[in-house]
Formats: sequence, structure tokens, C-alpha cells
Amino acid sequence: MSTQAQAAPLRSCPKYEAAIKAHGLPIEFSYIAWRESRCNPKSVSAIRVTGRPDVGFLQIQGSWQTVTRNVCHLKRNANVVKALTVLDCNLRVAKYLYDIGGLSPWKATSGQ
Repeated sequence: MSTQAQAAPLRSCPKYEAAIKAHGLPIEFSYIAWRESRCNPKSVSAIRVTGRPDVGFLQIQGSWQTVTRNVCHLKRNANVVKALTVLDCNLRVAKYLYDIGGLSPWKATSGQ
């Protein structure tokens, strides 16, 4: 029988914390990213009520098409979902959303 306490599972994304900070986001986004995508920049959810998936590291709603195109400097016909799977673009859009709404875009809801 082992007497060592088991380490609690890491529930953050330390590998990406420098990028989070570089984009001007608080370190709490490391924990949000773990909850949203398990630290996977390529994560894409099922289609949501909006008709689009939540995408990437911080699970940005695919419905933020115009914002994503502007913030990530995409061409008009660019694939927004694909762009949001790029860490830099995802963090840029997250910073924009954070600046206008704080953490509200990432608040857990009951689905009701």
C-alpha cells in the first residue's frame, strides 16, 4: 500500500500560459482552456444552437464570424472555423471578447 498522496490532476494548460499572457489575457484562461478544450487548440465541438460549433483552444463560438475575420485579418471568404483552430487567432478573438465582456462568454450555463 502506498502512503504517498496521489497528485491532483492538472486542470490547466501550462504549456500555453506564455501565449495566454502574450495576448494580454489573465492566467485564469489556462484553467478555462483546460475546461473548454482540454488544452487542444484544434478542438471543435458539435454544432450548437447557433448553427456553428465552438472552436479551438478557448472554444470560441463559430458565430463570431465577422469579429474573427477582423481580429485575425482574414479574407472575406476565409473559413472561420479553421482559422479559430489556430492558437494565435483563437487567443486574439478571446482577447477581443474578454475586453468587451470580461469572462461572461466562458461562464458555464445550465443549457436552459
